[in-house]
Amino acid sequence: GGVAGSILLLLTPSRIFDGILPWLLLVATLMLAAGPRVSAVFRTQARPSVLTFATVQFFLGLYGGYFGGAVGLMMLAAWSALGGGAIKSLNPTRMVMVTAANAVAVIVFALAGAIVWQACIAMTIGAVIGGWIGAHIGRRQPPSVVRVLTLAVAFLTTAVFFSRAYL
Repeated sequence: GGVAGSILLLLTPSRIFDGILPWLLLVATLMLAAGPRVSAVFRTQARPSVLTFATVQFFLGLYGGYFGGAVGLMMLAAWSALGGGAIKSLNPTRMVMVTAANAVAVIVFALAGAIVWQACIAMTIGAVIGGWIGAHIGRRQPPSVVRVLTLAVAFLTTAVFFSRAYL
């Protein structure tokens, strides 16, 4: 999924991606917000199979290869909807799967010559520091606080990208 998504991104013109981006964020945010309600329906209506989880994860990988910035939200939303548990307990698995989708996308982007390596140093440092701080703060918070903060950041980010794209 990550490979297919990264190839699709390379084929998407920038102006089209700029218009799609807020919608991708909105879908992720709404899925995350609706996750617990959808999960309750799934628990009473059906038991997702391994094939269901594998199919969902393929599409999450596709989404992640195309737009890695919101794939973590989509994973949390989808897994929550499928009855995966509280967001806080899903975070370690999410990190592994996001890393896998992004790693294969980086390989595709590197092979295509689409990476500005000088910018990667600052971004890597920021990501490591932010991830470390966020993980330590998140571990100390109750799941309800993590959920509210995650939703607040998701809605704010979505609003910012809509305003940038359409105003």
